[in-house]
Amino acid sequence: MDFREMVCVVTGASGGIGRRTALDLGASGAQVCVAARRRERLTALVDAMGGPEAGHSWVVADVAQRDDVRRLASHVEERYGRCDILINNAGFARERPFDGPGAVGDLELVMGTNFWGTVFCTAELLPLLAGSAPAQVVNVASMAGRLALPGASSYCASKFAVVGWSEAVRPDLARRGVRLSLVEPGFVPTEGFPQRGLCGHRLLRHALASEADVARAILEVIAGDRSARVVPRWYHLLEVPRVLIPPLHRWAQGRAAAGFHRLSGP
Repeated sequence: MDFREMVCVVTGASGGIGRRTALDLGASGAQVCVAARRRERLTALVDAMGGPEAGHSWVVADVAQRDDVRRLASHVEERYGRCDILINNAGFARERPFDGPGAVGDLELVMGTNFWGTVFCTAELLPLLAGSAPAQVVNVASMAGRLALPGASSYCASKFAVVGWSEAVRPDLARRGVRLSLVEPGFVPTEGFPQRGLCGHRLLRHALASEADVARAILEVIAGDRSARVVPRWYHLLEVPRVLIPPLHRWAQGRAAAGFHRLSGP
């Protein structure tokens, strides 16, 4: 797809999937505004894409803070006057058993970035997106938003929320000329999610996708007007037991939970 003259906003762009996606968009001719919390990473990324002279810019923002998101939207309006594509990618995880008040604090933090950050960015940039219609929002969710993972209750809750909210508001955005797509990666080794256990496993390492795979899928759903994309595609098969054989799914979950608790200790 030719992204020339398109203005794209990518959150969580200081590393991982967000950084790779921003680089790919820039290489495809888009003008890219990148947002994250680490200023030095953002400035280096913009320089790597060709600098402000090529139409790129950065904003230091914590998407869990609505004032930061409003400042991001103001920057995009003042700098570009439009927004064609918003990629809600910012996210992180806290993995631990649900063991009381401490776990609730983790849930609040993770939901703040992963879910509310997605909502805030979509809401604050929607006037620009609608004014640039046809436009598109891509929410980077996760297969953890379809299948619950023991020991990752906060992350799963946030991604289930992103998936459900995205599917519910898709018709609302469509009426304003804004398409909404979901990209749902499986296990992807990144700086924030190193996946050391899977990377070192003789067989399971072959189930991993890469940052480049996910970035490619994001550009594909934009180019192909797709409503959802799983990465890798065969991960769809993992949903079959939950839908068709619930007892088997619950048994496998219980085994996985027991293994997690053994590894995490008392």
